[in-house]
Amino acid sequence: MIAHVAAAGERRGRVVLWLGSSARASASAIDAAMLLARVFQSEVESLFVEDRQLFDLAGFPFARTMASAGEGWRALPQETLEREMRFAGAALQRQVAEAAKLAAVPCHARVVRDDPLRAISRACAENGPWNVVIVGEPLAPGDEPRLSEVFARVRDTTGVVIAGPLAHRSEGPIVAVVEEFERLGPMLKAALRLAGEAGSDVKVMLVGDRREELAWMDGEARLLCADEVDEPQLQTVLAAQADAAPVMAALGRHKAGFVLAQFGGRLVSAGSSLRPLAAALECPLLLVR
Repeated sequence: MIAHVAAAGERRGRVVLWLGSSARASASAIDAAMLLARVFQSEVESLFVEDRQLFDLAGFPFARTMASAGEGWRALPQETLEREMRFAGAALQRQVAEAAKLAAVPCHARVVRDDPLRAISRACAENGPWNVVIVGEPLAPGDEPRLSEVFARVRDTTGVVIAGPLAHRSEGPIVAVVEEFERLGPMLKAALRLAGEAGSDVKVMLVGDRREELAWMDGEARLLCADEVDEPQLQTVLAAQADAAPVMAALGRHKAGFVLAQFGGRLVSAGSSLRPLAAALECPLLLVR
């Protein structure tokens, strides 16, 4: 599917920035939300989701939380949890609002209490189908089920942006990782739009597990890219189907400012550990269906 976000006023989608109850947000993820909104002339909805399960848990008499300053475990009354959530949400929403103001992007803030995935699915369905979901919390090892469920349960989205805990770079080339040739055209188009807004170069990484296949893809890609004013740089990467290491090594050498790839490919394959990617990813990654 093509990476696309509906323009503001179309009522067909927007950039949904998913902020969670952990009170953490990746600055790279917020920057990515603003970049995508500018590129597609869209708007941002900053959605802080209070996880309903936490409030259900706080209702039990045995519920405890670790206090700060080495004070040990303490009770967690619902009113305390609500107050802490309110403060955390307000602080994150202010951070996003400031970024939106600097980027001159329309931004709307909302707080909901629900199951997080259900909240995101409902938010996207309200305007869909051309939404992009930005996961505000940094990617962590163990997030594999959550990311898979986003693609499985949130139907009205064209892609999901993630950023690792080490993400710090927003400047650098836009890199499109292409593993299926039929995806080249749409991903190249999206990469060129991103590069035009960011003032960056475009690099296309053609990935395959057979040298003859890569040679054919390279030749066809050069024909396809010949008409572009700013012809992107092409690179072929030989990698086995389940081996993300060569791709991540190549990305590290490019010092990318933004990466596009397909969900279910080598970088993020179903059932694989996200630990290597979380440790290596230094910029936002847009995963398309």
